[in-house]
Amino acid sequence: MPTYTTRPSHPADPAGVPHEAHEAQARRTSPLLLALLVLALVALAAWWVMQRYDARPVADTTPILIEPSAAPTDAAQTRDGDAATRTAPRAAAIVSERPARPLAGNPVPDYPRAALRAGQEGSVLLSISIDARGVPTDVQVIQRSGDRSRDFDRAAIEAVRQWRFEPALHDGKAVPSTVQLPVDFRRS
Repeated sequence: MPTYTTRPSHPADPAGVPHEAHEAQARRTSPLLLALLVLALVALAAWWVMQRYDARPVADTTPILIEPSAAPTDAAQTRDGDAATRTAPRAAAIVSERPARPLAGNPVPDYPRAALRAGQEGSVLLSISIDARGVPTDVQVIQRSGDRSRDFDRAAIEAVRQWRFEPALHDGKAVPSTVQLPVDFRRS
């Protein structure tokens, strides 16, 4: 009867170690090298996020004063009054760095009727996230004072969500940003 010898499908090297073991050793990566690669990727991601989302507050935080308005008696008076308050356009300067700024003509928050009847006054400080197109993406109340009526919060947030801004500029390019805006509700 003939004798058969079995041979491995992969021959071994002269030291008797199969080729698969050599391939596994060649594929193994140093843990230090892997840690450095992960650290570099995290640092790159953090740098990219910081460049993309420059969240500097607006330098000019002049509060908006909201007072109850008297109803105009004549529509013509309203139109003439609006025309008188307009100013001539200014020459635009070339700017490479600038915080976001509200555009003219944004609606002023309405004084809440319930707060007006109750004689309430207060202030709301808003944090407004603005995208690179100048559109508010998130509006949050970060501080309130005076009569802490939620009506003031709602009125300010509803108005500001409709606003449009000149987007912030960084190196001459429009970038997303966050601004803080105080809104005061005072009776006259």
